[in-house]
Amino acid sequence: MNGFLKSTLTGLAVLALLGATGCNDSKDRIITVDAVPFTVDGVYSVTGDLEVTIYWRPNQESDIAYYKVFRNSAPTGSFTLIGTAPGTSFVDNNVVNGNTYFYAVSAVDDAGQESAALSYENVFDTPRPEGIDAVLTNAFTNTTNAGWDFSAYTTRALLDARTDIWYDAQGGSYLIYAPTDTQIQDAGFVTLRDVDFAPPAGWSADGTVEAIVGHSYIVYTRDGHYAKFEVIARGSGTLTMDWAYQIDPDNPELARRLP
Repeated sequence: MNGFLKSTLTGLAVLALLGATGCNDSKDRIITVDAVPFTVDGVYSVTGDLEVTIYWRPNQESDIAYYKVFRNSAPTGSFTLIGTAPGTSFVDNNVVNGNTYFYAVSAVDDAGQESAALSYENVFDTPRPEGIDAVLTNAFTNTTNAGWDFSAYTTRALLDARTDIWYDAQGGSYLIYAPTDTQIQDAGFVTLRDVDFAPPAGWSADGTVEAIVGHSYIVYTRDGHYAKFEVIARGSGTLTMDWAYQIDPDNPELARRLP
């Protein structure tokens, strides 16, 4: 067998072997599937005056582009898109004090894929009016503006039937009084923002609390509304307070909805 024939036969044998075993590098390729984002969790809201702020935990996917925020007037049914956010919070300013709103959030990735389901927490919120630096006079020396009317957001005279609380300072004592048809309690040394809900018990037995700077207080008015205030300053002449008032009857929500 000459050299040319031998090399030809050898080449054919190699081709036959390759044909029998196959030559395919597809097994070395890795095909990546771009999955839709996970459902958003950790959603909660913070109650404000004519606004509700919604917060949530960031999704762990690295390609999240933004989040969608939805709202409804009921816990079930069709939720309407009200806005988007690149981060983990959204402020809803299109609300009315005293109305309750339900919220949900979804995540959208760079490819435009949206999480398969809306956030599963039952997040709802009732915004309410609030104010800062309201000044009450000392009823012992000036009864004209010693009282406060939460429903009207204004001072009242001590003996006005609409007065919810009033201030009295004398003999080294600084006290806040509530009428017999109104309940009041000291929530302790806590900022007004952190007083979330009115508790069902713990009211002052005689309708009197000591006015302590830095303490917040909760009130249940004669017509069935919850309110809160924080003592900012006190003295022999005046008391200064920040306040919030829930205009939705018997709704104890005053600040934050926890997740």
